Amino acid sequence: MNVLAIDTSVGVSVAILRSSGEVTQSQAIDHGMQGELTAELISKVVTDSGLKIQEITDVVVGVGPGPFTGLRVGLVTAAVFAHAREIPIHGICSLDAIAFDYANPCVVVTDARRKELYWARYEGIRIGEPQVSKPEVIASQFPDSKFVGPGAQLYPDYISGSVLELKAGSLAKLFVSGSAQLVEVLPMYLRKPDAVEPTIRKSVL
Repeated sequence: MNVLAIDTSVGVSVAILRSSGEVTQSQAIDHGMQGELTAELISKVVTDSGLKIQEITDVVVGVGPGPFTGLRVGLVTAAVFAHAREIPIHGICSLDAIAFDYANPCVVVTDARRKELYWARYEGIRIGEPQVSKPEVIASQFPDSKFVGPGAQLYPDYISGSVLELKAGSLAKLFVSGSAQLVEVLPMYLRKPDAVEPTIRKSVL
């Protein structure tokens, strides 16, 4: 099994996990650059892995939570790749990859902007669904928990923990381990998008 993993919920991370267990990974933390970087990083990891496109057997994609536009780029790219190759695509909550790397009970936190954090609690597996909350609310809800993830030091007055990157390679390893909580390949936004189509069109007359 040669797995291509893509996550665009926090910047862009792309990886290939070969059947040998070797991981080839490339990532960028540039927010808002998912559209420009995702295809480029896929091409890079395929080349660096030494595999041919035809040798990839599965696609794994992080479904978020994350910002509307960036998250959509990763899911669409993964779906198009899998469809073109006629191979399976698998969805995993992006936060699960961080918890898999930490391998201890924790609360994973990532930046949700608007002075909020996306979070989920883990006790070996994810407990409940991911949510978005103010950091002070999360801190009061889990006063004795270990906080990990890209958002662990964004609001040190309330939350201080271990900063861990979200790595696509960890999504692939989690999938191959057989312990992943697979979800539908649909974006976890947790909020309505800022841009919405108006319900009443203004008259131009």
